[in-house]
Amino acid sequence: MSFALSILPLLLIIGSGYALAKSDIIPRNNWGAIETLSFRGLIPATLILAISRSDLSLDRFGGFGAALVGTLIVVAVFALALRLIPCETLSNAQFTSLFQGGIRWNAFVALAAAEQFLPDGIAILAIAIAVLVPMVNVTCIVVIASFGPSKASFSRIFNTLIRNPLVQACAIGLTLNLSGLSLPEPIAQTLDMVGRGALGVGLLAVGAGISLRRLTRIRWQVVLGVLMRPVLASSMFVIFGRMLELPTDQMFAGALVFSVPAAANGYIVAKQMGGDAELYANIMTWQVVVTLLALPFWAQFLL
Repeated sequence: MSFALSILPLLLIIGSGYALAKSDIIPRNNWGAIETLSFRGLIPATLILAISRSDLSLDRFGGFGAALVGTLIVVAVFALALRLIPCETLSNAQFTSLFQGGIRWNAFVALAAAEQFLPDGIAILAIAIAVLVPMVNVTCIVVIASFGPSKASFSRIFNTLIRNPLVQACAIGLTLNLSGLSLPEPIAQTLDMVGRGALGVGLLAVGAGISLRRLTRIRWQVVLGVLMRPVLASSMFVIFGRMLELPTDQMFAGALVFSVPAAANGYIVAKQMGGDAELYANIMTWQVVVTLLALPFWAQFLL
């Protein structure tokens, strides 16, 4: 019961976001700015501070990074194999949205859950973000450019990557960490104060984006997209983690990374590059529901 109750704060915050948007206390057309604030300001502040202060030695996180990358490769290969399905059953637009829904992940939910379950959760998740965010963004753009109507050049892929606030924050944090430089205390305190709002605001935005109508739109593509993350991907990471004998906190953090729903920015990418944005939104909505069931399970099983 204690593990089930530990997920309750996350559920209440997500529910509050939904209620604020549904009641029009904060109109839905205002939530885009709130998401932008969290994505471009609050989360980067948290990452810079966490990465700059973390122990990034290979002895501690080498196996964790290998398990993350190995899991990502397995899920990406599985998703690419879906292209073998006849085109009349699965269009290119649907395929690219399934691919995105399988490998993208919502850092807002992951960071909040890590803080809830793990004493050093944010620092460990910061490592996962530094490892996976560049790989995920490059892979998604390449796949969508290859199978979608909107072709992306190398320069476009590169520009998209370097403009990503999470990538920028990881680069700053890694530079500080590897150089041995310490942030001046006033700057560190500023980042800490700004970052405190990141997780709650991010979860409110997740709740505001939930559409109950989407939960009634169950197609086989939606079911497959949902199973790829909270079930296939998280289970694959646990297998890799057992093989590499990862410590408990890293095992749970990795399972968390691959259990949380896909990131909302995949919806925008799908719209801009010819993917099936509606399918992506339906997959993401159902993943939120499944995540809330998966997290207590992995906590009970791994912690």
